[in-house]
Order: sequence, then C-alpha cells, then structure tokens
Amino acid sequence: MAEGYRRRSIREYLNFPQHSFRFIGENVSGLEAYRRAGQISEDDFEVLNKLAYKLENGLLKLVESLERKEITGDWIDRLIVEESNETYGQS
Repeated sequence: MAEGYRRRSIREYLNFPQHSFRFIGENVSGLEAYRRAGQISEDDFEVLNKLAYKLENGLLKLVESLERKEITGDWIDRLIVEESNETYGQS
C-alpha cells in the first residue's frame, strides 16, 4: 500500500489495495497449510485468520470510500494541496 500512496489517479491507487487482497489470500492459504501440517495450532490459526479477515474488511471499506470519491469527484489528484495561511492561524 505504501507504494500506492503517491499515485495521482484514483484508478492507479486502487491497484494497490487489490494487490493487498491477493497477498492476504496467499498468507491465509499458507497459514492453512501450516495448520494442516501441525506447524501452528488451531488456536493460533484462528487468531491469525480473524486478523486477516479484519484486514480484508478494512481494505474493502477503503476501496468503497475511494470509489465514492471517484464518483462524487472528491478525489484530489494533485500532490500539493493549496492551503491558505488561515489554516495555521496566520493572516
């Protein structure tokens, strides 16, 4: 996700959460293999699987939020946001 932070277009940025979904899936698949091989306990697997599920849901919410910004035109595609001095309490 850090690689996508500086992307200017929303479509370009949204590629990075999609990569993250794939990475999470690969990790859960690996965890399942470790569980079956007896290399991690069922309890450890459940804890890690729940964390992966929570992360996936957070990513889904991020993607939905960004897609709404794209639809409404609220996405800022500039790296520098112009601000007035009033923001900092200066005249």
